[in-house]
Amino acid sequence: MAAMETRVTDWRMIASGKRFRIWARRVRVIVPSGLRMLAFVAAVVFLLAMFRQLVGAGLADEVVSVAEIAASVWTDFVRHIATALLMFAVIQPLRYLGPVGGARRVAVMIVAVVLAAAIATIENAAWLAWMDGAWPDGWLFALLPFIRFAVLAGMLVAVGEFHRAEVRSLEAMRAAEGDRAALEQETLKARLKTLEAQIEPHFLFNTLANVRRLYETDAVAGDAMLDRLTHYLEVALPSMRGDRATLEREAQLIEAYLDLQRVRMGRRLSYHVDIAPALRLIEVPPMMLLTLVENAIKHGLAPQREGGHVEVAARLDGSDLRLVVADTGRGFRGDTAGGGTGLANIRARLAAMFGPAAELTLAPRDPRGLLAAIRMPATAVTS
Repeated sequence: MAAMETRVTDWRMIASGKRFRIWARRVRVIVPSGLRMLAFVAAVVFLLAMFRQLVGAGLADEVVSVAEIAASVWTDFVRHIATALLMFAVIQPLRYLGPVGGARRVAVMIVAVVLAAAIATIENAAWLAWMDGAWPDGWLFALLPFIRFAVLAGMLVAVGEFHRAEVRSLEAMRAAEGDRAALEQETLKARLKTLEAQIEPHFLFNTLANVRRLYETDAVAGDAMLDRLTHYLEVALPSMRGDRATLEREAQLIEAYLDLQRVRMGRRLSYHVDIAPALRLIEVPPMMLLTLVENAIKHGLAPQREGGHVEVAARLDGSDLRLVVADTGRGFRGDTAGGGTGLANIRARLAAMFGPAAELTLAPRDPRGLLAAIRMPATAVTS
């Protein structure tokens, strides 16, 4: 039963093309490695042929010309490259199809060396028999070539295994790097979610506290503010947990929030939202611009008896998006000097999402008030 299930699984893999893709990946790895090994084999055989012919020319009684040495080197190379390629053809399949590691792989590699050397010895004896017209006689004629070919086969296996270990090490490093990058990405997402979670309760608790105070002094205003809070939550909740929002959504949130605050502050609060329709499809981090508006109300306008005005604007500056919240509040005072929780949250989120490509700046306005600006890369929504 298990064997039948295995065959069914194999046929499904073949039908889906998965088995083909697996073999294709293996071929993409094996072919370049095999070509490098062939180049190494050719280089070793050529150097050995040159060494043998130079030594032979040096020991010869008569002077041998360079052309004769070159011809001898080439003949020797052609003769032995065929034997080397035969050994290569025996060794490589055992290297790729054998065990992955351990004592079993060592045993298979020893078998590969012995088998390749034996086949090369037989081939060499056959070639000598063809050249001399008689088969070599005596065990010494077989032993010495076998040792020589075993040494060459051992070199091929050693270089191949060294290269294999190096490739596996590089693959392990790349896999570890990929795992590290994925872990950093997940850590970044978790950090962003934590930072965003700090904003939502902060805003809701402040608003509910205001609703409670209004109910204590003006129940009608409290009801109106509760209605505005309900409307705000209807707009905010669907996208509050998203990774991205659009300026269109953020503008709706800001207007709902300012309507909510206008119930509490009355004529003391006026505002204007200036975001061109062409920019409303730009993606922005959710609730970041709203945090600046809340900061302007809480620390800039609310403490003033006369209240003030808030302006929200968005502009394109080259490939960057510039978001501005300007108010006519108290300006730089202790809790508005840039060290508040909301502003620290914005800086942390910008750094986590965009690195040095984004920033939050605060500047005083003339004659009074504060201008908070966010610069970030502009990204249009594609769907």
